Amino acid sequence: MNEYSNRSSKTGVVIIIIAIVLLVSAGAWYVFSFKPEQEAKEKARLEEIAKAEAEKKRQEQAAQRKARYDQLIVDADEAYAQENWESARSLYSEALSLYSNQQYPQDQLAIVNSKLDEIAAREAKKAAGVVETVSSPTGRFYLIVSSSIDDDLAMDYAGKLAKEGNDVKLVAHNANELPFYGVSLGDYATWDEAVAASASFSGYENGVWVLKY
Repeated sequence: MNEYSNRSSKTGVVIIIIAIVLLVSAGAWYVFSFKPEQEAKEKARLEEIAKAEAEKKRQEQAAQRKARYDQLIVDADEAYAQENWESARSLYSEALSLYSNQQYPQDQLAIVNSKLDEIAAREAKKAAGVVETVSSPTGRFYLIVSSSIDDDLAMDYAGKLAKEGNDVKLVAHNANELPFYGVSLGDYATWDEAVAASASFSGYENGVWVLKY
């Protein structure tokens, strides 16, 4: 009986030891293998989700940026067509800030800046009362508001009009083999354009006429 009892006790101890070894092994496998593997998989999954979300956000931002660029170009072209140069410059510049390698806004901006430079130069001339003298034929049609054989008298009147803010040219030409100096407030490429514009200058004492020179 004692021998059987001792054998049973030894068997129980062995079973307990085996159970402990299995538990320890299972714990070690869980801690050092299964758990790190699951954590790595979860980390990879979260990274993939983050990458996908970042790509989606990037695409949304790119789409919004392109839509903004397209609208700026539409608005800039409209301002350009209306000769609203300051607004056109601002809009083309903003579009170019979104896509600096786009050639179209660069070309348009160059044209607009040239127009603004011309306007600034013209305004500076007006402010200074500068009168440009045209002494050789140009093929253009000039609106003449006064004409004189006395160049000093003509220049004095031209200077007065220039200081009032007009864009004035003194056209030195011959009529009936005599030198004349016409005070012009505008010049145009065609006769029809000049005649149409003459209605704006009808208030001058000597009237307005068109001279091709």
